[in-house]
Amino acid sequence: MPRLAPSAGVGGQPFIQPLTLGGVLEIDRTVSASVQAPPDRCLAVLRDVAGYPRWSRLVGAVDVVDDDRVRLRADILGLSVVMDCVLEAAEGSATLRRLPNDPGDDEQFTAAWTVGDAPSGAEVELHMRAAMNAPGPARLIRGRVERKLADELLADFVAAV
Repeated sequence: MPRLAPSAGVGGQPFIQPLTLGGVLEIDRTVSASVQAPPDRCLAVLRDVAGYPRWSRLVGAVDVVDDDRVRLRADILGLSVVMDCVLEAAEGSATLRRLPNDPGDDEQFTAAWTVGDAPSGAEVELHMRAAMNAPGPARLIRGRVERKLADELLADFVAAV
């Protein structure tokens, strides 16, 4: 249960907000790879979010909440993260975007995949951006977290297709 701290609310009424034990971990990393699979096969795998646990070591489970939303559980360096996401599909791309839990939730996560033609298959790029509340030590190893998320996710994808 989070610790709570009072602060001034609307009209002078007290407002209770959670105390954070860390700060914000910001991630912004782009990685790319050539794959032997054709672009349409790559996009089919990326757009099948429910299938991510079959090929990604980071994604432990995906529950389909409704037609537009999934609940994804990821394990990152021993921390389990659960988030509701939507998949935005466009020509040559698939973007997984975290939905806020409530109006005051400012955490963000986006995994934007772009797939294009290449001579021997497809060129795949992953641009990952995140701003998440994290314990102090997680911010100290930001580069390691970035590589774990983006590089490992891309490597798992390449191996799967």
